[in-house]
Amino acid sequence: MTGELSLYVSRRPSVICLKCGLTIVQGKMILAEDEKKRGWCAACADVKSLELLPPGDAAMTRRSKKYSSRTVVVQQWNNKRKRYERLGQFVEPEAILKARAECESDSADREAKNAKAAVKRTIEDREYRQRFAVEIRQLFPSMPAGRETAIAEHACEKYSGRVGRTASAKEFDEDMITRAVIAHVRHTETNYDNEFGKGKRKREIREEIRPEINLMIRRWKRERL
Repeated sequence: MTGELSLYVSRRPSVICLKCGLTIVQGKMILAEDEKKRGWCAACADVKSLELLPPGDAAMTRRSKKYSSRTVVVQQWNNKRKRYERLGQFVEPEAILKARAECESDSADREAKNAKAAVKRTIEDREYRQRFAVEIRQLFPSMPAGRETAIAEHACEKYSGRVGRTASAKEFDEDMITRAVIAHVRHTETNYDNEFGKGKRKREIREEIRPEINLMIRRWKRERL
């Protein structure tokens, strides 16, 4: 198998190993270009000579990969985030030792750089939320005072996966901004949250309150007299 190798924790009921013919059951690892394709079982992938390096240390991950002649990334599907996430990587034990020694030698410099970068990211994120609020107010000039800030803070919360963290929203796309406002209206200006648990599906509830949301959106879009 060529290209970057990945071991996926299989979500499929069963997959046949292309090398030994055994069944790879759900929850076991499969070596493939992606989890949906057929591949090899973990035994045939032959990672016994390698050591699993857990995620969490970018420098160790990068440097151990540099020093290892063979790297196999382990990935598992995160159903909440709807994407694959790394569980670590198999590399040669000697590569981990070299990477650890290198990391220890420049740890102080890296900590200083990371601290500086963290401050920069915090400032950039605050400026982004402020700009997002300004864009909201420009599109919806008649919304109540302060709502643009509340919407921006909620929609753009880091690691939330909400609309404000999407690539399009970061380009201040009008559709993405409107979606953030609609979500706010849905939860604060309608009875949406109280309708759950009454035997209705989410789609049905959303259809029922759609006219109410549309009316509010039109009102907030009007220029102030």
